[in-house]
Amino acid sequence: MSRQPDILIVPVDGSEGASEAARYAVGIAEGLGAPVRLVYAFPKDPVDMFGIPTEAPGPEALEYFAPEAFDRLRDQSAEKAFAATRKAVGETTIEIQEQIISGSPAEAIVEHAAGEDDPMIVIGRRGLSGFKEFLLGSVSQRVLHHAGCPVTVVR
Repeated sequence: MSRQPDILIVPVDGSEGASEAARYAVGIAEGLGAPVRLVYAFPKDPVDMFGIPTEAPGPEALEYFAPEAFDRLRDQSAEKAFAATRKAVGETTIEIQEQIISGSPAEAIVEHAAGEDDPMIVIGRRGLSGFKEFLLGSVSQRVLHHAGCPVTVVR
């Protein structure tokens, strides 16, 4: 990147860390006059989310193997994350976009940013992930190491 960012990409998941990152990004965007795009990463399909069942899945998991139910779960989850972020950011004159992206969070975020001209990723240090992320490394850490654009990690 040889100039200021044209867009600030903020991954959100409804966590306080994501809200902090969004507030920080809006502050930067106000100075740059750039839009902020909130992105919500969701698995590509039920198998990506739940894995291949090794035994008969329970009724709740089985329900989401239907495409329309899986899409509804994705949309409801995304809307909760976007609403929490909008509330945290409050009123602003900055253009705020919302987009759902598919795939494993870190990889989907990096891939999404790679498709933009002069992006900057602003990501919270900690999200809603739990023990799995502790063992495998945080999404923010993987984004920081693999993104081809500037990344700001907000604490």
